[in-house]
Amino acid sequence: MKKEGVSKTSRQLEISSTTLYKWERHFDEHGEKGFMSKPISNKNPELEKLKKENHELKMLVAEKELIIRVQNELLKKSP
Repeated sequence: MKKEGVSKTSRQLEISSTTLYKWERHFDEHGEKGFMSKPISNKNPELEKLKKENHELKMLVAEKELIIRVQNELLKKSP
């Protein structure tokens, strides 16, 4: 990846560049042994819960924004 670049490597391996960066970070944290055994979980359950809640709230806000835009467009078109 460092020699050929992220784009070329991701195409060759048929994986996303995000996955490559995730693997690189994992390697930096755990070395080669991190890929030889079960995945190491540093996840904090409370943090994961908050991330999920944050994602759900963002989706709700996006949905409400879409509804508002559609309503505004319809109001512009009505006589």
